[in-house]
Amino acid sequence: MSAEFGQQRPDVHDGEAPPQPHEQVLGFLARAAPSPDPWAADLAALRKDARERVLAVTGDPQPVVSVEAIDADGVGGRLYRPTGTERAVLIWAHGGGWIHGDLDTADGVARALANQGGCAVLSVDYRLAPEHPFPAGFDDVWTAVDWARRLFDGVAVGGDSSGGNLAAAVALKARDDGVEIAAQMLVYPVLDSTEDTDYKVAFRRRYVRFAGQPGFGPNTYRRLKHIWGAYVPDPALRACPYASPLHAPSLAGVAPAVIITAEHDFLRGEAEDYAGRLQAEGVPVELREYVGQIHGFFEMFSVMTDSHHAVGVAGDALRRAFRHLDPI
Repeated sequence: MSAEFGQQRPDVHDGEAPPQPHEQVLGFLARAAPSPDPWAADLAALRKDARERVLAVTGDPQPVVSVEAIDADGVGGRLYRPTGTERAVLIWAHGGGWIHGDLDTADGVARALANQGGCAVLSVDYRLAPEHPFPAGFDDVWTAVDWARRLFDGVAVGGDSSGGNLAAAVALKARDDGVEIAAQMLVYPVLDSTEDTDYKVAFRRRYVRFAGQPGFGPNTYRRLKHIWGAYVPDPALRACPYASPLHAPSLAGVAPAVIITAEHDFLRGEAEDYAGRLQAEGVPVELREYVGQIHGFFEMFSVMTDSHHAVGVAGDALRRAFRHLDPI
């Protein structure tokens, strides 16, 4: 179930009532094996574990007309076409904390968005941290946007989690450079490197034993610090708007946004703040919160029914953004 922009629930905002997860979240967490310790495990092992976890919940891939390996001016990617006649494309950046994730883990979402959105989807194989810290991944997604503009009549950007960060940052650069972007699709995006916001501090406390998971809140807080350290090792750079879009002095003039959040997500607070700023600065924005849900649900097609609804919301928004390109 989703909540519309502007709605407020006292159980979320007063910080007192215990968090209530969706029944599918309870089942998923009860079945999930412990993750490797990200501060002790080998990086290759972490990436393998993350990949296997994603592929285990994405379900059977939806058919599309074509999937093509792409070299977008030196940046790898996969181009998905639902019909083969698309004039518009969504540039999609996968999640994974800028540290893991790849074209295979993004495959299920890319196919679903292509079919639901009625547009091509270019999934970007951007460089990962810590081997390639900021701005490498950001630069790669921007290069893909620049490449796509030469082939398509309309371009949108999107991504989940750290990919949502890259999409929002690219939308800012497009505004700054006078490049037209039809829409930005941000799924529980990372938008603020600030560690001690009121929301994050409260989350660490309220979610100590979320859904029977000991240390859920504190461990999430610690992981976010870890991935920011890997992606932007220099703390002085973390306030750069292309690293932390919420730090941009102005958001006026950026592409219209659709922001999808999960109620029980460490990143929900900054997404709500971003939506509020967009609205205040005259940017059309649609905020959809999925009550009872957790970070990562968007790609869990075989586990969470909300994932299908959320992809439908994203697809409808893409069709509206590209409506002017429909054949006469």
